Amino acid sequence: MISLLLIIGLLFLELGLWGIQGEGWVRGHPETLSPGSKSRVRFNVRLRALLPVYYRLELPRALEFGWEGRQLRGLAFGELNLHEDLLAIPRRRGHPTLPAPRLFVQDLLGLFEREIRLRVDQGKLWVVPRSFGALKPDLALTLLAEGPEIPGVGLEDPHQLRGLRDYLPGDPPKRIHWRSSARRGLLTVREYARVRATGVWIHLEAKEAPEVYLEHASELAASLLLAASQEGIRFGLSFGAKQIPLGLGEPHLRSCLRLLAEVQAEAEEHPVPMPPPGVNLILITYTAPLSLLEGALAARSQAARVHLVALPEGFFLRPGERGRELTLGRTDGVLRLHKARRFLEQEGVWVHLLRGNDPWSRLVS
Repeated sequence: MISLLLIIGLLFLELGLWGIQGEGWVRGHPETLSPGSKSRVRFNVRLRALLPVYYRLELPRALEFGWEGRQLRGLAFGELNLHEDLLAIPRRRGHPTLPAPRLFVQDLLGLFEREIRLRVDQGKLWVVPRSFGALKPDLALTLLAEGPEIPGVGLEDPHQLRGLRDYLPGDPPKRIHWRSSARRGLLTVREYARVRATGVWIHLEAKEAPEVYLEHASELAASLLLAASQEGIRFGLSFGAKQIPLGLGEPHLRSCLRLLAEVQAEAEEHPVPMPPPGVNLILITYTAPLSLLEGALAARSQAARVHLVALPEGFFLRPGERGRELTLGRTDGVLRLHKARRFLEQEGVWVHLLRGNDPWSRLVS
């Protein structure tokens, strides 16, 4: 009789573990961030137990987010909501899926344990490339805003003087025209023309490209897109066969940055896109293949100007970097560009070689 009761009791404990249901979700806030920045990731699990059980919620180890594994333990009965926040600090650009938690339950005597299959809605983080902030005026003018003068909008071109005007609070002292000010007895400043392209299109070439090039090229593209957005210039982006057409606004910028988060080496070449009329086309390349040069010349028929930015070592000096070891790089592409540079620039395709020991701010020098 005692044995029968014992068996019934054990079956009761075991069956109690099979009537448990669990569901949850994992979300990060913010969902879009850059490497090294922080996102608060919340794990939320709802557990329903008909009988009292011990639970163990395991939050998995995830080095790509910068955290070790963690466990939550306790007693559950009825419906229980579990919340836990972790700080994620992604180290690399990408689009990683947030890890799902695992739930284990155990009877009160500790004799039986089983894992509960959780229905988890897993979110993702968009780890977009870092950007370098404001561009220098000559770089911004050359790459973003060459075009006709448009009063009141666009970037100021210090090489095009529109005239003189009275000094206004906030005008920098270097703009003061001292000879005119002395003649009039009133401070007078120079007013420069403003120029603006109809838009900026950036295309990344990444055939058989190494990871160091992908990181630096995506960061350069992100910096140019951010600058165009801040100046109110329409911008578009393409990589491989994927394209985001010209647009403006924060959602559009976010879409472009998310595409850059997914940039990876490709086995095949893709044709240079034909930009809308009047747009500045910026091509970023590692190998500078002949097909890219031909595509740049073809795009010139519609683009206001085409800029070809080559990274033969695959990298450049980021702001704050003092130097890094140089490798041989793709010298065949460098030689090809040197030979074709004069012809390309006569046809409106401007070549910029950004070497491994060059700071990115020397892009147009």
